[in-house]
Amino acid sequence: MRKTFLCLSALFITARVLALDLSWDNRFFFYGDNSEFFEPYRTGETLLGQQGNSYFEAALGPRTFLQFGVFGDFRSTSTQDPAVDVKPLLSFQYREGGSRFVMGTLVADDRHGFLEPLEVTTLEITRPVEYGFQWIENDPGFQCDLFLDWHQLNVGLQPEEFDYGGVLRKPLDDDLELEGQFHGFHMGGQLSYTIVFNNWVPALGFRWKVPGLLGMTRFSAFGVGAGHLEGGATGSTQWGGGGYLKTEVHPDDLLDLFGIGWVGRDFYSQEGDANYASYSTPDSASLDQLHGFVKSERTYFELGALRDFPMDGGAVFRAEFRVHFMDDTSAYSYKLSVRAPLDIDLGNLKSGSAPAEDR
Repeated sequence: MRKTFLCLSALFITARVLALDLSWDNRFFFYGDNSEFFEPYRTGETLLGQQGNSYFEAALGPRTFLQFGVFGDFRSTSTQDPAVDVKPLLSFQYREGGSRFVMGTLVADDRHGFLEPLEVTTLEITRPVEYGFQWIENDPGFQCDLFLDWHQLNVGLQPEEFDYGGVLRKPLDDDLELEGQFHGFHMGGQLSYTIVFNNWVPALGFRWKVPGLLGMTRFSAFGVGAGHLEGGATGSTQWGGGGYLKTEVHPDDLLDLFGIGWVGRDFYSQEGDANYASYSTPDSASLDQLHGFVKSERTYFELGALRDFPMDGGAVFRAEFRVHFMDDTSAYSYKLSVRAPLDIDLGNLKSGSAPAEDR
């Protein structure tokens, strides 16, 4: 940790000596997330803590930028050795028009836009920092967020582990959008064949908004597939899928009332919400053993409400409550959070530099 701070200090001093345009951005996140799950699919948990991103951005030119800083996550606890996680924030970004190419620390806001069956919402707390490569496109006629996120490198007998994929959107008119998603997960590698596992989850669907209907109403409908492979023979791939439908009602800009419906069969996603799955965890010996296969045909429904409360200085307090219906059982979860920005300009940004709120 000490070496990290020394490196960041050296980068800051170098940027000032070279008279680079520099800004200092800070993002603080205070969270409490609690879920009461006791069914065989997903285990309930309580996440309570504080996170902070503090990084400098140096404009190397009108299109090239260097970000360097530190991330910290402190889980609220009164134990003698509290859980503290510190990670470096280091990225090189090339921006031109609506395009952004990232190498290093990725932009992982809102889990890249994935549906809940592809990535569970708690990843926003448990994995807010990702490293790898990314292409973000934000043009009126096309948007995408494609990435490769390394979890573990292939070194010696240590198997590699990474997830990849992204979201692509194509507006068809002002209120209708075609969207494709793909999430992949890989464990294994050429140096270590002790564990080889692949999981692929594609999704294709539409998003439709109806202005003026109860304020603003949005519909999302997707077909979702899934395949997971253990070992090297593709013939042993287990296939499944499901249908996802979400309705959102926005009486105003700060309130979101929503419902989600899901019907699936033999579905499994490595990083998705397990409430949608037919498997709790895949078992390498047999998927129908204990803790593996649970139920082939699944139904899942969710009702929720989310409200934002703007505060001074750009801070936002958010309260969210959800009721979950898993087959013949039900449960609830809730989340309280505060996001607070603190940005400091250390020099005038050059022409072509993105404002702080766009980064």
